[in-house]
Amino acid sequence: MTATGSAHLSRSPSRFIRPFLYFKTSRGSVKGNSAASEDNIPTVLALQLAMVDGPDRLPADKGTQEVLCRKLCVLEADLTEVTNLISELSAHLVSVNSGERTIYITFNTFEEIWKFCTYHRMGFLGQCMENLLMDQEFWLISLHQDSGIEISIKEEELHRMYKGFLMQEGSFFGCCTANQMFDSSTSGSDLYLEKGDIALFEPPFLGSGWTVLSLADGSRGTKPKPALEPVIPFHEWFLKSCPEGVLVGGGKGTSDLPFPIAIGVCETTEEYDADVPDELSFQAGENIIILGLLVACYEWFMGKLEKTGDIGLVKTSMVKVTDSVCESSEIFLKDEVRQIVALDEEKIKEETITLLKKSCQCDVGTNYKLVQLSQEQLSQLHWKKIVTVTLMTNK
Repeated sequence: MTATGSAHLSRSPSRFIRPFLYFKTSRGSVKGNSAASEDNIPTVLALQLAMVDGPDRLPADKGTQEVLCRKLCVLEADLTEVTNLISELSAHLVSVNSGERTIYITFNTFEEIWKFCTYHRMGFLGQCMENLLMDQEFWLISLHQDSGIEISIKEEELHRMYKGFLMQEGSFFGCCTANQMFDSSTSGSDLYLEKGDIALFEPPFLGSGWTVLSLADGSRGTKPKPALEPVIPFHEWFLKSCPEGVLVGGGKGTSDLPFPIAIGVCETTEEYDADVPDELSFQAGENIIILGLLVACYEWFMGKLEKTGDIGLVKTSMVKVTDSVCESSEIFLKDEVRQIVALDEEKIKEETITLLKKSCQCDVGTNYKLVQLSQEQLSQLHWKKIVTVTLMTNK
């Protein structure tokens, strides 16, 4: 590497890049004939460079863009600097097209895409390119102080590359983008997943359909083309790091409560013996006072057994509403906040407009007049100043 190249790379934010750890997935096997090839997964990502000027980052003039092309042409002759920079950004250089102001890169793992996306969202790509390319000795014209380089990428292609790597690894966690049914492979009834549910998906292999593992209860199912999107890279890494026994639950909790958030007294629907001291034991038909809030989407809530006064956790699915249960939608609001929310919006708007009109009609002002003082008046002001200073000094 040349001395100039070393200077450029020393100014790149590598001190922010190197501390990122390299995580290795622990779940799934690579399959030689997966469906990744069927989706026409791109293998190269284009970084489009453009010069921008001003605080608003507006596109620079044509002459400045042509100078950027010439600088990229210089890099084409020796790719060492740009190769090292792209490597620090967790990618691999493929080629540089100076005429189109484009740098082509590729990735080897989904972890590299994860880190590259992080740098891109934090603005590191443009900053690194500016450190590499915007040295004054390479420019034939004078650049503005707030000139910069903007990098644009096709997010859709990057997303398809990310999904392709996940499919090649054998299985990945995805989020359902629609309500859908899967042919059950573990029980007689079909597996139903709702929009937003996260499950472990395995791509087709040798003509088979997609296989899915429900994280709610461990049920499995198959479907030719499920509607899904991979979870974000951080969630992908986190879920793959968790043991399957922790991820898979005992089924979705069901609740017949008519309110999303409720307070009051509810009634138990079945007998329950506590497994741990924090839970509450009760018989069917007993009243439980809700302590705090009962949130329908939560599996547990804090309750007090009316008959004995015992306090503990109660399963939401084991109670039903009574006449004393009511919806609570403003429980999180303080008294002063509740008063503000209760005000009539139209009335506030009307009073504000009236006040503004009244203020704008005020004619009170101050008039200043410039006059020319005579020589005698100036002399009097001069002697008054001398007398004032003398008196202050004698004090």
